[in-house]
Amino acid sequence: MVHDIQPSATVSRLLLGHQLHQLRAERRLTLQTVASALYLSVSKLSRIETGRHRAAPADINRLIDFYDAPRAARERLLQWAVRATGRSGYHSFADVTDAALRDYLDMEPSGLRAMYAPGVIPAVLRSRRYAGELLAAAGEAERERRLWLLALRQQRFAQLARRPVRVLLGESALNSRIGGPEVMREQAVRLREAEGLGVEIAVLPSAVAARVAPGGAFGLVVLGDALLTMTVLEEPGGTLRIAPDRDGRATGRFESLWHAAVADSAGVAA
Repeated sequence: MVHDIQPSATVSRLLLGHQLHQLRAERRLTLQTVASALYLSVSKLSRIETGRHRAAPADINRLIDFYDAPRAARERLLQWAVRATGRSGYHSFADVTDAALRDYLDMEPSGLRAMYAPGVIPAVLRSRRYAGELLAAAGEAERERRLWLLALRQQRFAQLARRPVRVLLGESALNSRIGGPEVMREQAVRLREAEGLGVEIAVLPSAVAARVAPGGAFGLVVLGDALLTMTVLEEPGGTLRIAPDRDGRATGRFESLWHAAVADSAGVAA
């Protein structure tokens, strides 16, 4: 299995911001205190810490000096700062993606660890025909462009994903009639193939979901050898909201849902 040796620009930006946040928190300094001392705006410093700003290496140097970071941490932060100035690996798909989705696509191949998909099959596990049916409302040119992007995304995931990746499907995702029976049979084959490649799939029954799983789809992406876990939430309308899972709440929620599905399956088998 081949893995990324160096983090992408997006991943470097997120890791850099997280580590700077950690340094500030360890010193019990507020955003306002640091921003004032270094003549930065609070909003700019906040965007750096959340990975939403490509900070200049000079600004990172000033922050590192202010926090008096250890030498090893300093070297790693500066390496991330240099890489973070690059562009997304998916910048050429800006015509069919927004910035949040491009950030997620950069993280997905080697970072995705868990996903809850209550209504539809996740993109990296879709067959081409199933994906095409979901894009039926798009024009032909846009649909082909999005399917091309999906193929690239699935190829990178197959090559780089660190197993196991746990995917929790809602029962309705498997029982949907998208494209008709033949398309769904092909999709079932695609899911079995994914399980053979180290993707663990569990199903949350609708009755259980109604009791324990309010809310929509979300995923967990682990970056930098578990330095940072990001939550990826799908908003109404399909847009993504990406944020650090610093309190572990999203991780805990997924574990609860996964165990509920596994327990229900064990109960049925018994």
